[in-house]
Amino acid sequence: MNLQYYFNYVTIVEEGSLTAASRKLHIAQPALSNQIKAMEQKYGTRLFFRGARRLELTDAGMILYQKAKRMCEIEQAAKNEIASGFSGQKGMLRFGVTPSLSDGKIADLLLTFAQKYPQTEIKYLEAGPADLCKMLQNGIIEVAALKTVSDLPDNVKLLAAHTGPTVAVFKPGAGLLDKVKKDSVTIAQLSDVPIAMEELYQGQVVAAFKAKEASVYLKSLSSSPIIPLKMAKAGLAVALVAERAAAAAEAEGLAVKKISDGTTLAARYCLLAQRGNYRSQVVNNFLAILADALQLDLADEMPNAEELEEV
Repeated sequence: MNLQYYFNYVTIVEEGSLTAASRKLHIAQPALSNQIKAMEQKYGTRLFFRGARRLELTDAGMILYQKAKRMCEIEQAAKNEIASGFSGQKGMLRFGVTPSLSDGKIADLLLTFAQKYPQTEIKYLEAGPADLCKMLQNGIIEVAALKTVSDLPDNVKLLAAHTGPTVAVFKPGAGLLDKVKKDSVTIAQLSDVPIAMEELYQGQVVAAFKAKEASVYLKSLSSSPIIPLKMAKAGLAVALVAERAAAAAEAEGLAVKKISDGTTLAARYCLLAQRGNYRSQVVNNFLAILADALQLDLADEMPNAEELEEV
C-alpha cells in the first residue's frame, strides 16, 4: 500500500476527523474516506468507530496508528539524513538510559550534543534494562546506556563496556576501616566488614571476595547508590560505589579509599544497540561524544571517513 495512505491515516487520527484532516492535507474528504475504506478492506477489520463529531479508533485502528506513525517517522528520518548529506546534522536521536545513569553527566553530554547539532531532535527515554532491550528490538530507540547487562536478546549487541574503579566509603571513627592507614584497602581488609552496595553488582563482589578467600558480609543491597551512601554516613556499613561518587562523599565528611586489588568490583557502563540494523549518523555523532567523554572504545563500531565518502 502507498506510504502516503499511512501518512494520511496518521493525520486523520491526530486531527480527529476527516474534515480537519482534509483541510490540513489539502485532499478532498471523499478521497480520504475512500482511502480509509481501502485500508479497512486490506486489514479485514474496522479501524474507526464513526461518532457524531470525532472518529474514535478501534483496537485494530490503534495498533495500525502506532505502526503507521513509526513507518512515517522512519521515512522522514531517511529524508532528513539524505538531505543532510549523511552528516547527521538533521534527524532524531533516540536514546534510552536506566534511571541509575540519568544524572548530571548524561544531561551534560546531551546538552553538548544539542549545541553541536542544533538541527537534530532528541528523544530521551528512561526505563529498566529489560524494557530498554525491548525498545531496541522494536526500534523505539537506537542506542541504550545502562550500568550492567546480562542475557542479551539475540538481536541486541553490546557496543562497549566501560569499567571504572570502585571505592570504599565509610564514616571515620565508626570502627569500620579506621585501622587501615593507607589511601587504599584490600579485599582481605574488607572481609567480614558490613558492606552496602547496589544489588546489580552482587555477583561481581561475591566472586571477587571468593577469589581472595575473604568472607563477604552484605549488610545492605539496593537498586541505587543512594542507600549505600546513607548507610555509610550513618556509620552502619562501608559503601562500595563508583569512584565518581567519591567527591560527593568527601563533601559529606566521609572517608574514601580505593580498592587496590578489586578490579572485578568495577562499576560497568554499557552501551547497547540493535544487532545488524542500520544505525543513523545522528546516533553515531552522539556515540562519538559519549566515547570521548566516557573513554569508551568504539573504534570498531563507528564508520570511518572513507566509508562516509563512499556513501
